[in-house]
Amino acid sequence: MTEADVIKEAMSEGEESMVEEMPGACIQQGATSHSFRQTFKTIIQRYKQAMVVVMEPQISGRKADNFIKASGFARSHRVEAIVFSCRIWLLWRDQFDVEITFNHKQFIHLKLQRNNVLISWITTLYASPVPIIRRELWDHLNHLATITNDLWIVGGDFNSIIFQGEKIGGLLRQAFKGPRYTWSRGSLSKRLDRVVCNKAWFLQNPNASVLHLPKVASDHRPVLIRFDQSSRNNKSPKLFRFMATWLTNSRFTDFMKTHWNNEMPYYRVASEFIQQVQHWNKNSFGNIFQRKKVLLVRIGGVQRALER
Repeated sequence: MTEADVIKEAMSEGEESMVEEMPGACIQQGATSHSFRQTFKTIIQRYKQAMVVVMEPQISGRKADNFIKASGFARSHRVEAIVFSCRIWLLWRDQFDVEITFNHKQFIHLKLQRNNVLISWITTLYASPVPIIRRELWDHLNHLATITNDLWIVGGDFNSIIFQGEKIGGLLRQAFKGPRYTWSRGSLSKRLDRVVCNKAWFLQNPNASVLHLPKVASDHRPVLIRFDQSSRNNKSPKLFRFMATWLTNSRFTDFMKTHWNNEMPYYRVASEFIQQVQHWNKNSFGNIFQRKKVLLVRIGGVQRALER
């Protein structure tokens, strides 16, 4: 059985196991909401992704341009739709070269390279909640499987449980860490979001991992893919960042007057100020990023406990 046959068989099983139409919204409150923007910013700061995919952001045009401009990513590509469903945003850092080879209302197929060296073929998808339309996506994936011999990874919202065993109470192991189910509404939980890859990609990325992150400001939880965790050991020096939170402290103005000397050379006063303000921040606020990290871990733990 070829890889294309495997995909086709898995997709057909998914269609048969569908007991109801899956909801289409991946980001419940939309990219315009304050809570989503804060959650997006926190995830980027915490995990430092090189590429991000946003499903159904519920905004377009100038509002979408403004959001992407403020996201911190230098490059972007969008799949727009006549209505708000099936929108896909692709954001990435400029150290990579991205070639969009297929643009579809349900997926983006691209080649990811660095210095003209292939990293991976990537298909990011947001499947239609309508079964008849979704079958069109399965046909495209089946075709891509027949023509893709290099490294290939597929991820996104499949809007299908695919296998019956992934319902609550079922037993099906997958190569991911974190809570089992990626979508929930009320008492209903399912695993609609997933990552699959071909054999070549699997062999080339033995240290890769898939993480199901805490679900915040959405009815779906973010899915994080790390191609090679060994690269995380090569940490670059930390950059100094001015924290907007400091302005909320009534003592910060006096601190500035005391520790910023305009009569000293800039490089010297800046260097001393950074050391002083980091010490002051720790005493006044503690480690904000560490507190956010702990909070996300606790949220994830609570959500895992609720699934049992």
